Amino acid sequence: MAADKFVLGKIGAPRGLKGDLRVQSYSGEFGHILALKTAELHGEGRILRLKVARGTEFPDCSTIAFEGYPTPEAARALTGMEIWAPRGDSAPLGENEWYVADLEGMALVDGEGRELGKVVAVIEGAADPLLEALLPDSRRCLVPFRKEFVGDVDEAGRRIVLLAPWILE
Repeated sequence: MAADKFVLGKIGAPRGLKGDLRVQSYSGEFGHILALKTAELHGEGRILRLKVARGTEFPDCSTIAFEGYPTPEAARALTGMEIWAPRGDSAPLGENEWYVADLEGMALVDGEGRELGKVVAVIEGAADPLLEALLPDSRRCLVPFRKEFVGDVDEAGRRIVLLAPWILE
């Protein structure tokens, strides 16, 4: 089942004198984060629901400020927290792009449609993401999310076609 909320990025250090905080976007895009009216921040066992005062894009970074945190000293308390928002506020997907939350739980199938395992996690790899697969015999394998190994991703059917089943051996 797809997640209702996604983590969009992480709050960095203060910038300037008005409580603005640097933003690290997990998607590499900032428009959807800077357009937020409210955000849910998660970190260190806390969840804060805050109104966004402003979002600004600069040549060297993007920043976000929250109501109630008007100074760098106050805003610093938010550093390191992750920004969560409803699915509809996430970065728009391009062709052949998927949200990690949607890939998790999908079945890995061979070209005949036989289930070989399930995706239990998606791990950031050096060059490409890695699908962590749980196999029927309880072994776990990593599958590079590359066109050489992964074929069609059927979101509706919750299946990913594995082009190279031997990679699970």
